[in-house]
Amino acid sequence: MIFAQEEILRLRDNVQQFIRLFGLLEQSVTPCGYALSLSQVFALQELEQRTSSLNDLAAKLRLERSSVSRLIDELVKKEFVHRQLNENNRREVQLTLSDKGEKTIQQVRKQSIAYYQLVLKDLTFEEQHSVVDGFEFFVRSLKKSKEETS
Repeated sequence: MIFAQEEILRLRDNVQQFIRLFGLLEQSVTPCGYALSLSQVFALQELEQRTSSLNDLAAKLRLERSSVSRLIDELVKKEFVHRQLNENNRREVQLTLSDKGEKTIQQVRKQSIAYYQLVLKDLTFEEQHSVVDGFEFFVRSLKKSKEETS
């Protein structure tokens, strides 16, 4: 069953308000106040999990390869990321976190946890779980709709 138009518009309004309040329109600082763009943080988080090629990272981030290339150029320049030729495929570059990148992503995580705790502090434990569950449902639905349209 699909929501009525009024409920869909209510959802849209809440998503827009969330984007504004959470600071997602800000290009140079994370919602928790760290001086990196969200794309930079997402790239660092992916590289924290595993070494990656530019193509794989672009797919994970759902960004164009050229955008990720510029993003990585900036992260290399700031010494957060190392680029190395893949020994098995000399045309492929492997991306890894530097020590500075690892320390930075740990700091971002710490700041992020403190920020989320601040945001959630006035909600009951059950409401906090509802927020997390609701986001998981919404993300799952978004993923499914993206797969169906691609």
